[in-house]
Amino acid sequence: MPEGCPPCGEEAGGDHFTVNGQKVWTSGAHDADVLLTFVRTDPDAPKHKGISALLIPTDTEGVVRRPFPCMTNPQDMDFSEVFLTDVRVPKENLLGELNKGWTVAHGSLGHERTLLWISYAERLEDLIRDAPSDAEWYATLQMDLQALRLLGYQQLSGARNPAEVSVLKLFGSEAVQEASWHALQEAGETSLLHPARTAPYNHMALEVFTDSWFERYARTFPGTIAGGTSEIHRNVIAERILGLPRT
Repeated sequence: MPEGCPPCGEEAGGDHFTVNGQKVWTSGAHDADVLLTFVRTDPDAPKHKGISALLIPTDTEGVVRRPFPCMTNPQDMDFSEVFLTDVRVPKENLLGELNKGWTVAHGSLGHERTLLWISYAERLEDLIRDAPSDAEWYATLQMDLQALRLLGYQQLSGARNPAEVSVLKLFGSEAVQEASWHALQEAGETSLLHPARTAPYNHMALEVFTDSWFERYARTFPGTIAGGTSEIHRNVIAERILGLPRT
């Protein structure tokens, strides 16, 4: 996480933050005008405390963005690594309260994880369409889709434990990965042909979700990382839903 000093500068009370740090795997950073950045402004505070949310324009001096390609497609330049070197951020760019940025982050992550489980349901539907099989895993795939949607609709209905979205994110991402692995195995040697097409053309769909089985499986791994890794979500479920003690 980048580090930023508390408001500092020439004026009394400070007029800016100075931010230094690096972030890898930032979606679309090279195309963005503004970065929502979470920086540690109190180095002595424990864990989630002492973090502040800043809006940093990408044309600010000291901001460097370096896009890098996906391993399966050199033309896919969605992700960037971002370097921040003595970046001066006006104090009015503080989002929320100083040292209370985790509240902002938590709300943002909740929306992201909801969108993620919905996208995983769509990927499971795609797999049902594109990889019909008589094997047991195909029946499990269909049950996983129904379970994910029913659990998700309950969560969207409100008055639920917010931590339950971790169940959806974890379950959805790993169900897609497991089913994609089975589809790749069942296709045999042809699954390694790349590029290839494993689904009908759809002008509304991203090609990455209809490409070779190798690419479709390889791209399931970001799903177990984005929006919090599977390990993080298992901890959230254990502590906030099952009530288990922290280790």
